[in-house]
Amino acid sequence: MSLNPVLKEQVVNRAVRALRKDNRIEQISFATIANELGVRIEDLQGYYSSAEDIFLKAQQKDWDAIHRYWDSKIKKAKTPGDFKDAFNAFFERVVKNLSNDADLRLEMSCYLKSCRQYREKNRKKLRQKFNRLIKRGWPGKQEKVVARQTELVVMIFYGFLDHVVHIPKKERVKILRDLRNMLNLHLQDRRFF
Repeated sequence: MSLNPVLKEQVVNRAVRALRKDNRIEQISFATIANELGVRIEDLQGYYSSAEDIFLKAQQKDWDAIHRYWDSKIKKAKTPGDFKDAFNAFFERVVKNLSNDADLRLEMSCYLKSCRQYREKNRKKLRQKFNRLIKRGWPGKQEKVVARQTELVVMIFYGFLDHVVHIPKKERVKILRDLRNMLNLHLQDRRFF
């Protein structure tokens, strides 16, 4: 069973609202959500297996959209400047796509088992892409330097994400500018002691 995209987003929004109200994932009720949205509970249960599944599918949808966009940028890249642009485009897209409830969605990605597992798979995917972009965007580095810089970029990204979801949307862009400047300075270092 599939739900239309608008209904899926409404389900996620209702689940977020219920979670903010009760602070417990166990309190999210398919019956209440179905009633509020005017759909049959069976329709929701045909697509979502649990409240945890609501957050997992929302997380997957968000990251799938980012990866599609990012992959298209990487595929078009030919020169080191193009790869640097693709590197920066990732951060811009992530910040642009953060929802108003990104803080709670991030918490769920760290708390719920299936979301944590997906987050770890996604971290590996990001690591591979960052590694490739660093090699191609800042060429001439030894492999061990690229590996260390890749690990730092992954670590910095997740720290940045954890911070940026808790601040107002208009402030996110300012911090993103600073992050990009910092990362670009870091990645210019070829020896990286």
